[in-house]
Amino acid sequence: MKNAKIENKDILQNDNVVFQAFLGIAIWMSFGLLLEGFIGFRVPSYMSFPVRRELLQLAHTHGTLFSLILLAVAVSAKCELILPSKLAVLVLRIGSVLMPFGFLFGGIWLIKDEPNPTIFLAPLGGLLMIFGIVSILFTINRKID
Repeated sequence: MKNAKIENKDILQNDNVVFQAFLGIAIWMSFGLLLEGFIGFRVPSYMSFPVRRELLQLAHTHGTLFSLILLAVAVSAKCELILPSKLAVLVLRIGSVLMPFGFLFGGIWLIKDEPNPTIFLAPLGGLLMIFGIVSILFTINRKID
């Protein structure tokens, strides 16, 4: 058990999960503020395309939420509530990037009012996030007093 705890701390230090989480929060919250500016200034290329508007909002929302999930995993591992595997941490990190960027790229370049093929990054990222969270679910320490 002690080796697992040491390995757990190494995963978080080496992979910089906390850094990625805070960087993601900063980027996606700033992006949300930019979207609010587009609404406030009634930017035509944003306001006149509801599909674009929805996809960019989805990118902001999922990017922020997934960054918060990464932060929660890092804090939970630091408190030794969970012992995530290297694979679980890796797929969470990749999924937290793929899904929002799938929505972002799908919304930036529309093809006849439809998202472009990069939108397929979104469900792939979602599947990776689900896999990572479910694999971490089985690592929760169940302490019986």
